[in-house]
Amino acid sequence: MRKTAIGLALILLIVLTACGKPAWVGHQESEPLEGTQPLFDLKAYDPSEKVQVTWDGQTAPGTFERHPKFPVGVYLPEGATAFKMGNDTAWGFQDKQIFMTVTQNSLIDASLMRDRTEELMGYKEYKGSINDGRVADFFRVEHGGETYVVSFTYLDTAKALPLLTEMAKSLRSIE
Repeated sequence: MRKTAIGLALILLIVLTACGKPAWVGHQESEPLEGTQPLFDLKAYDPSEKVQVTWDGQTAPGTFERHPKFPVGVYLPEGATAFKMGNDTAWGFQDKQIFMTVTQNSLIDASLMRDRTEELMGYKEYKGSINDGRVADFFRVEHGGETYVVSFTYLDTAKALPLLTEMAKSLRSIE
């Protein structure tokens, strides 16, 4: 009888997880986002362009940093760098945990992004956030027939979002 109960429990578990995730994980869908204001315009990079980046009360010339894999780059404020974050390249301040990444062919799973960063909800590219103590905001950006996923990662919204939105606005395509 014990073997039968264990067998039935295993069959039940297999049936419940047949769709790829356990049945006891609640299916919570967030309302679709409908922002109208563009954050990214991905205009072509012009080496003679001078971009000022404002962060933490300081305005200074931004330094252009190209992505090593994709035909995009961004203007960084003084002190910010490009660094490896897992398999991705991140731009920002690693020590302050404020950075932006650009990836391609990444899936944005809306069921994982149940959180919202209110300050970003007006942007049409914004798809949602994950907040597990550290916030990760996700954007889908289409340019030149390609789809990119841009993410912001940070701890302190008030300190990070002004910088990250400035950096996002300075994202350029490299033709």
